[in-house]
Amino acid sequence: MKIPKRINDIIEELKDQYLEEDRCNRPWIIGFSGGKDSTVLLTLTWLALQQLKEVGYHLMRQVYVVCNDTMVENPVIEEYVTVVLDTIRKAAREQELPITVATTTPELEDTFWCCVIGKGYPVPNNSFRFCTEKMKIKPTSKFITDQVVADGEAIVLVGTRLSESQQRERSIRRHEIKGHRLSKHPLNSNTYTYAPIKELMLEEVWWIINAMPSPWGFDNQVLFKIYLDASADDYECPTVVTDDSHRSCGQSRFGCWICTVVKEDKSMSALIKSGVEWMKPLLDFRDRLIANRNVSEYRSETRRNGQWAVDE
Repeated sequence: MKIPKRINDIIEELKDQYLEEDRCNRPWIIGFSGGKDSTVLLTLTWLALQQLKEVGYHLMRQVYVVCNDTMVENPVIEEYVTVVLDTIRKAAREQELPITVATTTPELEDTFWCCVIGKGYPVPNNSFRFCTEKMKIKPTSKFITDQVVADGEAIVLVGTRLSESQQRERSIRRHEIKGHRLSKHPLNSNTYTYAPIKELMLEEVWWIINAMPSPWGFDNQVLFKIYLDASADDYECPTVVTDDSHRSCGQSRFGCWICTVVKEDKSMSALIKSGVEWMKPLLDFRDRLIANRNVSEYRSETRRNGQWAVDE
C-alpha cells in the first residue's frame, strides 16, 4: 500500500527525531487514550521504529505508552482500551520493539467518589473542575517525573492537531518554539513535548485508521464503529475512503461517564441510541447529579472547617 507523502513525511521525521543523539537517550512518553488521534500517533511511531529496525538500527531509546485511567471512564472505551493495551504489549514483545505499556490511576484520596462522597465536594463544573487536576494531570505528571528522575530528561509525544479547534491551535502555537520540533513542557521540568501529527487534517486521521493496518495487529474497525455509534445526530460524517461505511465521525468526545462539566453527554446519549441500552441508568444518574448540584438546601451551611459556606 502506497502511503501518501504527507503521512510518510511524518514517519520520516519521527525516525530522524528518534535517532537524534543526546546525552541520555531521553525516553519517549506517548499519552494513549485509545481515541483516534493517540491511535494515529502510536501507529506512525510504531511504523518509524519498524522501519529503523529493518535497516539495522539498534533501537536504544525507550518508548512508554501511558494510559491514564480515571477509574470513571466511559465503560465502552475502557473495555476497548484494556484489550488494545494488552495487544500492544504482546505485539511489542513479539516484534522486539522498545515499547513498554503503563497505566496510571489517581491516588485513592483524589478519586472521584472519595472527593464527592468522602470529602463532600460538589460534582465538577467549569468553575470547580477538580477532576482534571486530581484524576488526570497528577497521575500522568508523577509518571513523567519518575522517568525524568531515572533518565534525566524525557520527551512527551502528544497527539494534538491544529485543526481540532481554535482553542487547541492557540495552545499549540503558544508553546511551540519556532524552528524547533520540541517545546518545553508547561508543567514538568526537564521535559519536552513533541507533536508530530499537529498538521494532520481529520480526514487524514481517519484515512490512517481505515486504510492502514494496525502495526500491532488490532482491528481498527472496532474503534471506527465506536466513534460511529457515539456520533450524535447533528455531526456530519463525510466519506473519507472509498467505502460508504468509512465515514469520518471524529467529533465525538469520550470522557468520564460521570462527567458533569459538559451540559449534555452527547457521545453517551448516541451510544444508547445505537443500542448500548445498558448505559441508560449511568446517564440518568449523571443527570441527577447535575440537577442536584446547585440546590442550596442540599448542601451544609458550613464547611468542614467550620466556616460559613457561600451558596449559589
